[in-house]
Amino acid sequence: MIPDTMSPQQLFYAPAADKLRLAEELLQTYGAEFLRCDDLRADLELLEKYASVLNSHMAKAGMGELCVRCSAGSGGGCCSLYMAGETDAVQLLMNMLAGVTVRQGRSDSGECCYLGEKGCLFIFKPMFCLNYNCRNILEALPPENTRKLEQLTGQLLGRQYEVEKKLLNLISARMNK
Repeated sequence: MIPDTMSPQQLFYAPAADKLRLAEELLQTYGAEFLRCDDLRADLELLEKYASVLNSHMAKAGMGELCVRCSAGSGGGCCSLYMAGETDAVQLLMNMLAGVTVRQGRSDSGECCYLGEKGCLFIFKPMFCLNYNCRNILEALPPENTRKLEQLTGQLLGRQYEVEKKLLNLISARMNK
């Protein structure tokens, strides 16, 4: 049960495993109701389109394999276990509402626990992960691909931020009843 003595903000800044459990509970408690909200469903569909275009661009550039290879190195690269902490329960919930099976697949190494064989398993990635392009990425991509990557990332993150706010408001309203 979601503790009613804690604010949503307190609940969303916890260890990755706790955030995942909270997102699962939020999905079970409110998921069906949230998906009946036409405007939220439309927002998620638009967000999925933006994410699909960005993911397609990233795949064509070979970024998933590049990031997985880098993460297996010493320290885990950008997709390190530490970066799993950049997720929050709302971001995890958004992915679950979009049909992603969110699970922690890696826990015995320095890699992000949400990193699969072909890259991040999320449709909607944490802001830091999308906003950061390491030296390896910048060196691997031609400048026109980098510009397109930044444009598509900005479009997705702007919309993702709005949907996260909407979900926070919905969750907060339900918890304060």
